[in-house]
Amino acid sequence: MSSNFPHIVLTGKPRDRGRQYGAAASAQIRVSLDLYAKLFEAHAALDWEGAKKTALLFEGAIAAYFSDALEEMRGIAEGCGIGYEDILALNCRSELMFALPDGCSTIALLPEQAGGKTILAQTWDWLIGCRPATVVLEIRQEPLPTILTVVEAGMVGGKGVNSNGLGVCLNALGVGRGRPGVPLHILYRGILNSKSISNALNSLISPKRAGTGVFTIGSACGAALSFEYTPDNFDVLMPEKEPLCHTNHYLSPLFLAEDTFKAVLPCSFIRYNLLRRQLLGHRGQFALGDVWSIISNHVNFPDSICSHEDPEDAPLSRFCSIYGVVMDLEARTLWLTNGNPCEGPAYPFSLKP
Repeated sequence: MSSNFPHIVLTGKPRDRGRQYGAAASAQIRVSLDLYAKLFEAHAALDWEGAKKTALLFEGAIAAYFSDALEEMRGIAEGCGIGYEDILALNCRSELMFALPDGCSTIALLPEQAGGKTILAQTWDWLIGCRPATVVLEIRQEPLPTILTVVEAGMVGGKGVNSNGLGVCLNALGVGRGRPGVPLHILYRGILNSKSISNALNSLISPKRAGTGVFTIGSACGAALSFEYTPDNFDVLMPEKEPLCHTNHYLSPLFLAEDTFKAVLPCSFIRYNLLRRQLLGHRGQFALGDVWSIISNHVNFPDSICSHEDPEDAPLSRFCSIYGVVMDLEARTLWLTNGNPCEGPAYPFSLKP
């Protein structure tokens, strides 16, 4: 048995990398397009043509931030045999329907807590239709770091680890507003293009951000942080004696009054409390098995850390954990489940020296 998610290696110039990606993941990209056409219509009253037109408003900010991303998108479209604007819309998907909450539960462990390793882990809670659209990309892009990233097919950035030992996870947050700027899936890429955690932080502070979210970033050097942001402000949370964890409500006092997800995703508070209780109640060093146990927790099922579909929810709001991912940043390795973390097993993907 092996991972259900294809591992696609991309090399060469940006347009070439995109063509390789589009050709190798054509079937998965078409699954993404079909799903997001339905989601934009249902949750943003936006038909696909309108989505493509709106996505063009983000193009200038992306070009100023990382122009290679646009070249990769053009190559993806060519390799897949679809329009460039289709791929651009996919990469702006969070900002095109910023009012729709999704889940996710994240933890970060420092070396003094995890046997000398910096560990990141999370569930990705979204719609089950995204599971067959998930791929693992290995992006070789000298002189930038090589990236190992888990993405929805067609997107150029996602959760993952790079050859410099940086890793990133994401939790969705909301304040009910956004603007044309750099979308979060491009910010993912900016983080993993970085060679140090301070460079990664600068890659989030400096651009015109389009929306909201929290990136939890770790480094093999032994540092971790959560970067909570809105379009016009940010805060940085860092662990000291306790492990770091996050769900889908703001923790910084800067944003508590603006938080819109807390009213529509109340299970975020339950999941956050359960993460903290498990992390603080653990005795001794954390092993990878302990981490998997934490993100497989079923308290408050089905709206648990390991989330399962609730048949009482509307079909296009029926979230579940698409996969669980655990990263060892020292080893430049991530482990990925084919489905819910509780179902196991986890399959390793590594950057080779």
